[in-house]
Amino acid sequence: MKKQLRMCLAIGAAISMTLPGSAFANLIVNGGFEASTSTTTTPPGWTNVGHSEGVLAYSLFGTPAYEGLNFYDLGGFGDVSGPAGDGIKQDVVTTVGTTYTLEFGLTSENGFGALDTTLTVCLNSSCFDFTQSADNVSGNLGKPFVMQTLGYIATSALTTISFIESINLDIGNNDPMIDNVIFDVAAAAVPEPGSLALLGLGLAGMGLARRRKKV
Repeated sequence: MKKQLRMCLAIGAAISMTLPGSAFANLIVNGGFEASTSTTTTPPGWTNVGHSEGVLAYSLFGTPAYEGLNFYDLGGFGDVSGPAGDGIKQDVVTTVGTTYTLEFGLTSENGFGALDTTLTVCLNSSCFDFTQSADNVSGNLGKPFVMQTLGYIATSALTTISFIESINLDIGNNDPMIDNVIFDVAAAAVPEPGSLALLGLGLAGMGLARRRKKV
């Protein structure tokens, strides 16, 4: 009986590890840019690429909130030219072969009639492009953030995560903006309800067989 009890406890522990709520810590420092106190200095935890400006506040511009108060403008606050190559990056310690997930909120300045711009997100040499088009509806700095998710299998002990405005043909009228950057170990798959039901039936069957044996 004790052996069966230990088996049930082990199975229960395995299930709890795969259920929602077993979240991992964010490996990114200042991913929401809330530790930033200036619009003209590199955000704490990040390294500047191309310029040293970019942190904006919702309360100042009225951009629909994604997380907290601040967000980051890839084209630079006050940078009217919006040159390609502006951005930020951060190095994160990773385990080779481990699967990670990168999540972040993304929008753009959305100037009226603005041309497309491209945000390039790189995890070491793995790069992904996100084209930003103006909707001509939400108004300047009024386009809501949309969550983006990328999967990544680490190939080295250190992963450089970068957000670079790679294409801008619109003199800074539609710069990409990011917020709530989260990078962590990918969560294990949650068991399907049917699988959990079958497991429950199996455990119940074990108990019934045990009682019949006693009789």
